[in-house]
Amino acid sequence: MGFGDRLRKLREGKNLNQTELGKIFNLSKQAISSYETGGSTPSQDTLQKMADFFNTTADWLLGRDESRTQTKNYLEILDALEDSNTDITAGGQPLTKEQRVSILRALVSPSSLPTSKKLTVPIIGTIRTGIPLLSEQNFIGEVDIPVDLEGHCDFALYVSGDSMIGAGIAEHDIVICKEYHFPNNGDIVVALVNNDETTLKFFIRTNGTNGRDFLRAANPNYEDIELKPGDQIQGKVVKVFKDPPSVNIYRDYIYLRDEHLVDWNEVIEKATSYGIKPGKIKAILDMHYEMSKR
Repeated sequence: MGFGDRLRKLREGKNLNQTELGKIFNLSKQAISSYETGGSTPSQDTLQKMADFFNTTADWLLGRDESRTQTKNYLEILDALEDSNTDITAGGQPLTKEQRVSILRALVSPSSLPTSKKLTVPIIGTIRTGIPLLSEQNFIGEVDIPVDLEGHCDFALYVSGDSMIGAGIAEHDIVICKEYHFPNNGDIVVALVNNDETTLKFFIRTNGTNGRDFLRAANPNYEDIELKPGDQIQGKVVKVFKDPPSVNIYRDYIYLRDEHLVDWNEVIEKATSYGIKPGKIKAILDMHYEMSKR
């Protein structure tokens, strides 16, 4: 409680209005109003006259006695914590040396205490070409993020579809992303393709002068998407928030994997029957791939 609040309470306790109190001290109503709202403080002489009139002290009117009491109590707590011979208990158990030190640190530096600050990032809906990614018109909600992600992420997306099921990312999961336009090979990225399609895929960069960048799903039922001029990488995934997956998601993954491997198993069996080693097959594939680019 400040000086203005104390003066107002004392005035009201004597059933005086501001004009009447002003006349007692030869002050205007405006001066009393300014004191009570914190706009100004009286001179030392006027302050003492007010203290005498209300039968109190200038220190009490200014709140100095309360501050002194708080300081005294604070110092007594510090002394007790520093004195290992002083018994201090919590929950019936004596405080350990480490607990005393932790409390001392918190008292000396309150900023060291854990913060309860709530951190969130916006959830993005449809990403539109020509509109900044983090424009408010793209927001459809927000999601809480842990403290360790502060500064490392900018937005979130709901996952739609099963194109990343092989990477453990299922429909309705939430991916936490950092706005980023220059991904590294193998990053899981959010991309805007064909001007209006938002997709979540692995970013794959091929080597060589004719190397192409493309997006690859973690599901063999989806073909690679070659990035074209105008397609944009909007960000990369830094965290996945998900509910425990159902057994159906696991079954779908196994089905997709096994179906995809059937054809490859036939290729492997035939190569083995011809005595062709894996390294040879890789060399043949590399040669045909290079020829197809010419």
